[in-house]
Amino acid sequence: MTTGLRQAWDAATSTGGVPVALFPGQGTQVRGMGEGLFDRFPEQVALANDVLGYNIVRLCLEDPDCRLDDTRYTQPALYVVNALSYWHGLDRGEPEADILLGHSLGEYNALLAAEAFDFETGLKLVAQRAELMAAQRGGAMLAVLGMSGEQLAALLVEEDLTTLDIANRNTPEQNVLSGPAEDIGRARETLAHRHVRTAPLRVSTAFHSRYMRAAQDEFAAFLHGFQFAPLTRTVIANATARPYRDGEVARTLSEQIAGPVRWTESVRAVLRLLPAESVHEVGGQGVLTRMVRQIDDVPAAPPEKPRRVFTVAYAGGDENAYRALAPHHGDVEPVPLERPGRGRRVSEPLLTDVDAVVADLMAQLRNQVGEPYVIYGHSLGARLAFLLCRRLRAEGLPLPLRLVVSGECGPSVPSRERDTWRLTGDAFWAHLDRLGGVPAELRHYEDLMAHYERLLRADFTLLGRYAHEQEPPLNVPITVVTGDREPFTGAEIAAWQRETTEPLVRHRLAGDHFFIRDHWPQLAGLIEGGA
Repeated sequence: MTTGLRQAWDAATSTGGVPVALFPGQGTQVRGMGEGLFDRFPEQVALANDVLGYNIVRLCLEDPDCRLDDTRYTQPALYVVNALSYWHGLDRGEPEADILLGHSLGEYNALLAAEAFDFETGLKLVAQRAELMAAQRGGAMLAVLGMSGEQLAALLVEEDLTTLDIANRNTPEQNVLSGPAEDIGRARETLAHRHVRTAPLRVSTAFHSRYMRAAQDEFAAFLHGFQFAPLTRTVIANATARPYRDGEVARTLSEQIAGPVRWTESVRAVLRLLPAESVHEVGGQGVLTRMVRQIDDVPAAPPEKPRRVFTVAYAGGDENAYRALAPHHGDVEPVPLERPGRGRRVSEPLLTDVDAVVADLMAQLRNQVGEPYVIYGHSLGARLAFLLCRRLRAEGLPLPLRLVVSGECGPSVPSRERDTWRLTGDAFWAHLDRLGGVPAELRHYEDLMAHYERLLRADFTLLGRYAHEQEPPLNVPITVVTGDREPFTGAEIAAWQRETTEPLVRHRLAGDHFFIRDHWPQLAGLIEGGA
């Protein structure tokens, strides 16, 4: 990392961090797992016993009937232990993860942590999934080491082994074949002749392959009986290597059964935005952590660096709102986009129509997007910056490398300031005092007070008139930064995930709504590099 990025990362992690949690899946089970956890969560253990109809503690700690490797028991056991491990970490003060990934079965724990469903519902889903998957007999799986997914796919065609699917793309050189047991045996012999290392998996089913489509269809029908809540955290889906979208949880979960686990792509989606140090494996035996290191060790194309950052001021702000950022930007040129009625455009009429403001900003931006750039906005500026990205897409112009927003919830959530423009007299100024954006000395100058009241009321009218329209998410990474004393809920911030196909990166810095004034170097680092 550059110095600026390291400062940004250190500041973010010092106030809760932006951790990534990984939840292991089938294959990581071991007798004795969960030891020391079950007594800490007696209510959840009792509930698990009731749902499953057997003693989960005895299964995990003793496995007297040798069922722990039986899919019907393995998956519920791992789900329970993963959940208890995560909650135990939170009890010990570990930060709540902002980005969650689960390997196959572990994805259910990721969705649980993101509050898509409660513990009991998740366990019922896992138990049914396990029954359906275990019922598909006659298959096998084989880990292949030292070959890329592309090389392995070519070999399957060359050796007439097209009855096999690549089920898991775990690392650049570790992939898993899935299919009929006889064909897995042939593949193992063929690979041995080529001196390629392999390892059979302890399963009798062709997981994550075309042979699971019957189970997938049955599970999709089963999921019709469940409702899923909007996610409060970003969850990367195995099936797509993209974040889950609200309203698509059931479909994505069913597709996961017969689709490949695109683990390498999923991890890389995170590593493009965050350092590998942010990744934390929950429970397990460190298998996923090692995979992350192996993925990170393979050089990826260096991220493109921005040449400019276009800034959109908050309510009441002008072209000088982010002037303090400039000394910390290094080679990145800050370019403020000025709204009418302020700064160098003070003689122009104020605008209170959102579309008119965005069109005006777009006119300033349109001819300046030939080089790599970033857009940044705080508070009202965040919503306007987001709408600028939509307008750029609509016109087919180059999109920014990233959109950085601060001090605002996702645009699909009504602004907390949507009624501020209605306040009158002292109530209006008292509210602004609570926000912390107006210097106290301004009160000594009535003419300035009158000028800024007009300007602020126009801007708050924009927030009051903002009406969110549903559109496809942007193919632009979004970084959202908030103060740790701002009143936003996790769900309000998570709403930004709906607007991007990339994992949402969240940072928390110390301070209230205008926390940015105490963190210019860190903010510049986040704008410059996104980590």
